[in-house]
Amino acid sequence: MKHFPFLLVLSLPISVLAEGGLPNQPYIYVVGRAGLEKPADIVILRFDLVARAPDQVKANDEVQARAAKVFALLNDQKISQNDVIAEDIKSEAEFEQTESYSRRGKLIGYVVTRAFTVKVRAAKAFPKLVDQLIAAGNVEFTGIEPQLSKEKEFENQLWDKAVANAREQAEKTLKQTGMKIDAVFAVSPVSFPEIQSRIFPAENERTIVTASEIPTKGERVPSEYRLAPVTVSQSVHVIYLISPAK
Repeated sequence: MKHFPFLLVLSLPISVLAEGGLPNQPYIYVVGRAGLEKPADIVILRFDLVARAPDQVKANDEVQARAAKVFALLNDQKISQNDVIAEDIKSEAEFEQTESYSRRGKLIGYVVTRAFTVKVRAAKAFPKLVDQLIAAGNVEFTGIEPQLSKEKEFENQLWDKAVANAREQAEKTLKQTGMKIDAVFAVSPVSFPEIQSRIFPAENERTIVTASEIPTKGERVPSEYRLAPVTVSQSVHVIYLISPAK
């Protein structure tokens, strides 16, 4: 997909620009972009082990027994311990539903949940592992996320292309207006008004591709999944100082 950069040529009073920390001479603000798509070679599996029982201890015992089976299966499949996160457990009381929302029903038991996150470094192997996990641990999948092992490397490559794209678009626009680039005033991977918010960022949210329900009875060919390609993109915000071309 072709990306069109945002171009802004400004020539405002010096006092206005100086107050905002912007150049005190004419400038052009350009957003250069570059992106690519690659097939995923890593898959992140997210799933829960959930047990319900009248007694909290029994619910916990069931979850821990199933967790032991999951750990054993992951070890058999040569999944590194460093690629398995299972640090959380949640226990909740379960009550009968009543017609009145303001009144809690009778306690009927407890729900104990353990959350797992597993990194599978061989993307082609994950469909079989999904089936095995459901069969062995009766897990409840919450998400499947494709990733790239060389994502940082691709991001570095795209940064150079995004910078080149910004320069190209700036020169193209200035040529049509009889101006030229004198110098680079500022370069940032985020828009300049957002720099403060990036220093104190909110938590990033990842998009999760959810898996379909999978039958588990009997011997079977591993289920088929088709991962969306992973999109890697970079954008660079550049302010060039400009002047009339001679």
